[in-house]
Amino acid sequence: MKYIGNSKKDKLNGEEQLAFLDYLKHSLDNGFSLLNSIELMPALWPKRRQLMERMASRMKEGASFSTELLKLGFSKTTVTQVNLALQQGTLVECLQHLATLNRLKQEQMKKLRAELSYPLVLAIMMVILLVFMQSFISTQFSDSSDHSGDMVMIGLIIIVLLGLYFFAKIVTLLNKQDYSSMKKLSKYPLIGQVVMLYIHYLLVYDIGLLLASGFSLQRMCEYAADQEKGSLQQALGQKIGHDLAEGKNLEEIINAEDFLPNSLLVLLQTGSERKSLSKRCLLLGRSLFLDLTEKIEKLVVNVQPACFILIGLCIIGMYLKLLLPMYSMMQGL
Repeated sequence: MKYIGNSKKDKLNGEEQLAFLDYLKHSLDNGFSLLNSIELMPALWPKRRQLMERMASRMKEGASFSTELLKLGFSKTTVTQVNLALQQGTLVECLQHLATLNRLKQEQMKKLRAELSYPLVLAIMMVILLVFMQSFISTQFSDSSDHSGDMVMIGLIIIVLLGLYFFAKIVTLLNKQDYSSMKKLSKYPLIGQVVMLYIHYLLVYDIGLLLASGFSLQRMCEYAADQEKGSLQQALGQKIGHDLAEGKNLEEIINAEDFLPNSLLVLLQTGSERKSLSKRCLLLGRSLFLDLTEKIEKLVVNVQPACFILIGLCIIGMYLKLLLPMYSMMQGL
């Protein structure tokens, strides 16, 4: 059966991606090669047996692991991290790092669904009530010339639709996780800081691994620029490499690039050996990860109150829609 790259059934969802990364990490830890680990997956994962069989077959024929990950639905940024780790011999550490991030994402998504469940029920009940009210009002106040209540409701509906549109757009951009998507997300209110912290963590982690492998800054940029086109690492590597070639110093580059944390400049200016710098970068990455976890939890907790405020405004609008025609008729008496 021929693989259909854009078919949803041939892509892994978030939970399946986490299971895939966890299995692969444990398999490599137990001494299996990458290809052997993939070949074992059809037997260990019956639900995705056919997909894993096709993947194993293509890898036997010479397909690259990074290409297969893209087909499975992993983001370009994630694939680039795996590709870097493969070439540096740190795949197990990278898989553990990615699994940790994915686990955090899944846990927060579960919390988010739990936070949204009650507001969603209220919203559905409100829509039913709105339909009933619209039917009632149009019958009882058909002679009224006052449409201020309708204007209020139309305004609220527009606000809700805009909110849903931006929410869907945010989810779409988060799933892509390439450079342009992250650039857009970093400008969004509320989530912009969280996205920036996430990017800082990814980049500091990658820099730490490359420093441990003896890479200079220029070589890092050249290496990153050769990775998956459009990924966060590739775009930044190309951009920073160009700036270095033009003679810009490190301080100017880091200050001009929002995706590079200022704390990284402090570390790189210490003049320590690369192995020492690598350890410091990984330590900084750990600190950034803790900050990221805290900010995501706060963001998720604040979702429910925001939904209640929106629902409250809609309820006020419904009352206005009901009462304003009555008030208008009373004035006409």
